[in-house]
Amino acid sequence: MRSGLIAEELGDVRFNNFKVVDNLKANMEITSAGAFWEDDRTQINGALNIGASRGNSDGTGAAKGIVTPRTEFFVVKNVRFHNFEGGSYALGSCSHCEHGAATDSGARTVTFEGLEFYNVPIRIGYNAPRKAIYFDRDGSLTGQGPNSFATPYEKHHEQPECKFSSEIRKMFDGVVCDNRVQIRRVAFTAPAPGDFSGMPMYFLRYDDDLVGDMSNETLQEYVDNKSNYGRVPYKLKSGPSGWATPFITGHKYKMHWGMIGLDFTGM
Repeated sequence: MRSGLIAEELGDVRFNNFKVVDNLKANMEITSAGAFWEDDRTQINGALNIGASRGNSDGTGAAKGIVTPRTEFFVVKNVRFHNFEGGSYALGSCSHCEHGAATDSGARTVTFEGLEFYNVPIRIGYNAPRKAIYFDRDGSLTGQGPNSFATPYEKHHEQPECKFSSEIRKMFDGVVCDNRVQIRRVAFTAPAPGDFSGMPMYFLRYDDDLVGDMSNETLQEYVDNKSNYGRVPYKLKSGPSGWATPFITGHKYKMHWGMIGLDFTGM
């Protein structure tokens, strides 16, 4: 009536060749992993993950296949996902992060390889705080080739190396990017003055080839248009208190705190 596998604090633990089916919340869920601070220690390897078996008498099916940890250094590989339909999805992020008040600051990286999907219209559904980074070693998750990435959609993630059409955003709940870029977690903390605590942070794409040829008037219109910005909320008491977000590397960004921009003395 909940999860086929659920685990909290893990070290060097391998879940090999599990077969999980028809669990109410998730087939497999890991909250905290990576105590060894390196990949390929804590991992799921070789699972058969079935959302809803055919002919199940009460119609119960898993809402999620695997819910990944709210920590770094977790690996999922050689997993087959079957029959995640009707709004369910294969992968969910940040275990036990179902609401905004009790989550990690987010943007943690989980690594994948060797995935297969059958009857899975939606591969990813990100939990709060919707700031995960999924690294795909072989392209089997994203379809964008080796060393590609997936991350939730924000306006400043609309980069040329990434795909973010309506179909992509439906299947992946965000954007997928090829290996011309990387996605990395960046955290901002210790704001001064203290008035910045609780303020959202805003990001604007600001590459030279995007804004370099704009007239002063056009540039001002671009900067003033709030729909051009991605937004990152402030997170309290969550490693660290402040702002953590996925960044698509190799690009320039203009950023500010508060709706119109506030002056800080330290960050």
